[in-house]
Amino acid sequence: MKVCNVNRNAFYAVLDAIFAHIKIVPSIVELGVLRGDNASAMLAALKPEKLVLIDAWSASAMQGAFHPFDQTPPWIAPMTLLEPYYGGALHEQVTFDRIFEQCVARFAGNDKVEIIRGDTVGVLEQFGSAGRNEDFNIVYVDANHRYEHVLRELLYWKDRVAVNGALVLNDCCHSAGAVQLNFGVLPALTEFIKRTDFIPVLLTNTDWSDVVLVRKDSLMEKLVDQVVTNSDIAFVDIPHQLLGAVRIVPGTQRCNVSFV
Repeated sequence: MKVCNVNRNAFYAVLDAIFAHIKIVPSIVELGVLRGDNASAMLAALKPEKLVLIDAWSASAMQGAFHPFDQTPPWIAPMTLLEPYYGGALHEQVTFDRIFEQCVARFAGNDKVEIIRGDTVGVLEQFGSAGRNEDFNIVYVDANHRYEHVLRELLYWKDRVAVNGALVLNDCCHSAGAVQLNFGVLPALTEFIKRTDFIPVLLTNTDWSDVVLVRKDSLMEKLVDQVVTNSDIAFVDIPHQLLGAVRIVPGTQRCNVSFV
């Protein structure tokens, strides 16, 4: 696994180079979209033939997103902490309707983009009933960050990752902010790796880290290694089995990934 001194946009450039080499115009699905900022970045960098955006945009779905308890434990921040980020109260549906409308307006008229409002796993049932069996070259996971939800999405969606494809996860870190919000992305991914043949190959050396996973001993694993090794990306090779030990260490200039 290469810990890279870049942000996630550099990983899109790596994947774009790989798809160009194997002559694939990728199809992408993003789970958890919000306003579509990352979707726009993937659309510009990867120029996919299809970009499917799935999000509930739901206040009721947000309830319990950080913990399952009746009362918020003292070590978990109250949901109100995130209200400035969402632009409104998280218990009010109008907040999420407004964000949904912003996302729809952002991609209006782009026939490559399909927006689906619904549960990120329940949509798979809709695909099945509609006879949609397509695979995706990138499955980007950035929805509910609780452990059980992340693991569920990974286990359901792994079978929709194309042979020449990758899983990408956002906020895969152990940091002060992630602990405060009770994020379970990193432990869910650690469990997912134990259960499947996917391995992490790239990790951003940033807070709120992104990680790229591909199937072990696949063409994608070899191509990722070749492209990054022959690029100007600064990286350190770490055994992927150490991923579960990763944590973010604050510095005077920036945050850094550490395995201490």
